[in-house]
Amino acid sequence: ELNRRIMNSRTYRQSSQITDAIQKHDPQNRLLSHYPLQRMNAEALRDSLLFISGKLDDNAGGPPDSVSVDQNGLVSANATAEGGWRRSIYLQYRRTQIPTMLDTFDYPEMGPNCVTRSISTVSPQSLMLMNNERVRDLAVAFADRVQQTLAKQNLDSPAARVELVYEMALCRPPSETERKLGVATLKELETSWNENSQAALETYCHTILNSAAFLYID
Repeated sequence: ELNRRIMNSRTYRQSSQITDAIQKHDPQNRLLSHYPLQRMNAEALRDSLLFISGKLDDNAGGPPDSVSVDQNGLVSANATAEGGWRRSIYLQYRRTQIPTMLDTFDYPEMGPNCVTRSISTVSPQSLMLMNNERVRDLAVAFADRVQQTLAKQNLDSPAARVELVYEMALCRPPSETERKLGVATLKELETSWNENSQAALETYCHTILNSAAFLYID
């Protein structure tokens, strides 16, 4: 009954949009005048990357998926027999071998009794999404998924690509400004990649996966 009352309250159901009046009277949101912007937790972020790229293996239960450690100390989940990766809840966790992506995005410590998650915004998080080979591979798979979907619909224009990327990654259509910027960006990237439209799309998908619009729940 208490949960129902909280979730049906006007405060809980507020938008995160900040108006001029809110900015003037409650800029720090101490009066709960708007929904606070929240970043996805580590597990949700990893699972979202896998889902959007079409690499999420939705098989449930069974033994945990193993991890491996490379020569640089990077801890990564091993792919399943089908070539994908299962949800983060099914990974093998050890205190000394927390998957690097999850650890970077504040996965709870396993040593002490962790009663609350820490939330940080640090440079290794951005560097992980920009430079990690696995994230890059998922961006390539995401671009392939976009291209295959457009081919089935007999569509292959920069605007159609931008539309579908936003729908798949952000679950919404782009605004008019975002659409124009996306089309211009694809054309510029294609020129940079010597007229390689697929490489341009892969770079654009990688950029969207690095954006605040993808990382944060608005």
